Amino acid sequence: MKSSAAVVAFVLLLLVAGEPAVARQAPAAAPRALVGTWRLVSLERADSNQPLVTVPNPIGILIQDARGNVIEIVTRAGRAASIDVVEQFMTYQAFWGSFLSAAGQPTITYRIKGDLDPRRTGQEIVRSYERNGERLVLTQAASAIAPASRSTWERVAELEALPDYQRAAIGFWHWQSAGLVDNSGKVVQPASRDASVIVYTPTGLMAVLYLPPPGRKPFAGSRPTVDEARSAIQGAPTYFGPYIVQPKSGSVTHYQIAIPNPGATGNALRRNFEVRGDELILRFPPTTLNGQQVRNVIHLKRLGGLTDMWPEFRR
Repeated sequence: MKSSAAVVAFVLLLLVAGEPAVARQAPAAAPRALVGTWRLVSLERADSNQPLVTVPNPIGILIQDARGNVIEIVTRAGRAASIDVVEQFMTYQAFWGSFLSAAGQPTITYRIKGDLDPRRTGQEIVRSYERNGERLVLTQAASAIAPASRSTWERVAELEALPDYQRAAIGFWHWQSAGLVDNSGKVVQPASRDASVIVYTPTGLMAVLYLPPPGRKPFAGSRPTVDEARSAIQGAPTYFGPYIVQPKSGSVTHYQIAIPNPGATGNALRRNFEVRGDELILRFPPTTLNGQQVRNVIHLKRLGGLTDMWPEFRR
């Protein structure tokens, strides 16, 4: 427990306090200014026809690779553990998808393939951007699916000594199938999810957005009811934080420094993992179903790898 708390405290310090600037070269398929892992420095938002207002204690991660894959999670540090499920949902935003920025144009178009908010899945948002040193400023006009905002992000440096055993796991991974598997390898309870991803970066940070099964309905109003918010959150594991790969045990541990329920912040989740070419298999610790031992096993397909996140990487 002490080691988990130490890891979370260190990464919170990194995400809030900043880090040394590191020069980067241009990737081949996406603008140099956009590829990388970014931590949220400041955030301003505005309701319609209102001036931008500073959001207190913002914390977030933005991961963009050279193939145009993206995941973004934004929330606030220091939220009370006692907030209700509607407030948990309203103060935690997460989406993944693709992005495109035409050469010479200071705008980015994001196509949302999966979002915690079912109203936003399949939609597009357009942001202007400005790169200043190691900082990236994204400005977004108000739309039907998002308020006006201006966010400032700072690039997180890649690990100086990236272990060989960690490299194969790095990348964007798209959820393919999952289910509870017995000791013989038989799937006894299959699972289904809408388009979902888990992402491991060469900075030592990861992010995940697993969505409920396809067919989610938009909320009845602009603010979800208690039942709508509970369904959206309980059926969608999503968080970000540091991760540690242990080669001898073939395991990876995720440390949750941001999660919809602030009372769960700091938890550590251990998974066994196996990479087979462009397939990632994650195996959860054993549990019991109808008196027999089973494991949740997830199969994912690679969307991008180490050199897509760090094009100048050399072995």
